Amino acid sequence: MSLTSDDFEFIRELVDQQLGMALEDDQQEFVATRLSALARRLGTSNVEILIAGLRSASNRALQQEVCEALVTHETSFFRDQHYFDELTQRVIPTLTQARVAQRRLKIWCAACSTGQEAYSLAMILREQFNERLRGWNVDLLASDFSSKALQQAKSGHYSDVEMSRGLTPARQAQHFRRDASGWTANEQLQKMIRFERINLLGSWPDLENVDLILLRNVLIYMRPVPRQQILQRLVRVLHPAGAVMLGSTESTGSAEITCVRPR
Repeated sequence: MSLTSDDFEFIRELVDQQLGMALEDDQQEFVATRLSALARRLGTSNVEILIAGLRSASNRALQQEVCEALVTHETSFFRDQHYFDELTQRVIPTLTQARVAQRRLKIWCAACSTGQEAYSLAMILREQFNERLRGWNVDLLASDFSSKALQQAKSGHYSDVEMSRGLTPARQAQHFRRDASGWTANEQLQKMIRFERINLLGSWPDLENVDLILLRNVLIYMRPVPRQQILQRLVRVLHPAGAVMLGSTESTGSAEITCVRPR
């Protein structure tokens, strides 16, 4: 099916307001396909009725459902391995050396999707830095806009296909347990991460002096103004000697942030 121009513009404005995300002119079919699937799941006969419901009332739950349906949640364990090599070999050793007097480390995975990035980082901390960080206060916060994605992240449960993307058999055996429907992260790994729903354009929790922020492959979908607003807010919560890890094609623009780039 297709959307009317008015309906597409309405959805475009909604997503812009909620997420700062820019839908392009040629994404009308993509939007129609995603919303058709959502309408079926919600038991609505068609997309027109779904959008009419959005127009007629300020239904925050439905707005959330629509925005979540249009967000890309592509992720995997140890996605872009060279980034995690850089974390293991240079970034985390540098941060731990700088924080040895305080014996604390704050990390924020700011768009964790279904959790694979956060669990990958937790695995690195356990495998490579367990002794060095013994007795430290390590705070690993993982957040996302999507309630549905966070639900899976909190459960730590993944299918065979998801587990095969980035995890070696050795890591599967060390950090996960097998069950009838897939794999679940073990208790030690799950305890290392606290998950929280955060809209980067909305209110943030009380964050300060964060040592490392991972925000990869998010800003590329956003318009310039909200992108810079988020980067400026990151400056305010980041430790003066902290760093931000962005995607390979993303930049900090005018924000004065130390950006992690794999060598």
